[in-house]
Amino acid sequence: MLKLDSLTLFQHVVQLGGITQAADFLSLPKSSVSRKIKELEEHYNVKLINRSARHFTLTEAGEIFHAHSRDVLTHVEVLDQEMSAYGQEMAGKIRLLCVSPMVKCLGQLLREFCRLYPQIELELHAQEVVERTIPKRRFDLLVQLGQPVISNLVAQQIGAMYADYYASPDYLAEFGTPQMPEDLLKHRLIFREMSQDEYKFWWFESPKRKLDLGRANMTVVDSPEMALTLATQGFGVALLPDIQLAQAMKDQQLVPLFNQQHRRRVPINLVYHDRQHIPRRVRLLIDYLSSHFASEAQKHLLM
Repeated sequence: MLKLDSLTLFQHVVQLGGITQAADFLSLPKSSVSRKIKELEEHYNVKLINRSARHFTLTEAGEIFHAHSRDVLTHVEVLDQEMSAYGQEMAGKIRLLCVSPMVKCLGQLLREFCRLYPQIELELHAQEVVERTIPKRRFDLLVQLGQPVISNLVAQQIGAMYADYYASPDYLAEFGTPQMPEDLLKHRLIFREMSQDEYKFWWFESPKRKLDLGRANMTVVDSPEMALTLATQGFGVALLPDIQLAQAMKDQQLVPLFNQQHRRRVPINLVYHDRQHIPRRVRLLIDYLSSHFASEAQKHLLM
């Protein structure tokens, strides 16, 4: 089988103008260079070089071999450069924004990802602020509950989770239990704001409709953890994702409303800046989470 080092040696012989010159340049015995050229000629059963004591010329076959072997070596060099760059992109830092409750589900996946790609470093930040601040933050990937409201971001759904309406037993004992969504307008509500310009309403199923909260007694928060804390302390009714509620439900700190007939399915999206220019290491994480999130989410009763 033809070897790349034979092609490289032939190129040196041609470029330097002879076997002796190539041998001196490569610090090889002249006999070794002559033998390599002879092996090439025997391999193709053609004469590649016309050589005498004073003259060095390529045969017609030698001209063809020289041109094509030069192209092959150029392609190999380009391939080597591209693969080196590719390997470098398997290392580096990924800045990940994520709401705190999702870490319970993503933690194991992120650990396995780091085992697969030990040269990739994760920088994980809690995304507890309203969405209007996202463009000002430096990140590679954002785990978003619901659809992003910023038009220049790209979203890729990897799964979904459920959320429902909850209040504490103490709150319900003091203010009564709402029997239908419209009753909430008479209650104190805890609303998590995702964007400063967000229209404040809640969706309900059976039948599907939205309730304008503009006339409600509303406390606005920008953190899911804050919404949970206020709800457990009897501050009002909150829309909360299941992943937050394991301990609060176990301790009977919260009660689901409306017999759970208005549970909402909330998409979980990976959000990034540009579909066309994604660093390889970020694409690796996107693909890994897309492939494995569903099975991990079932462990946490999200799907």
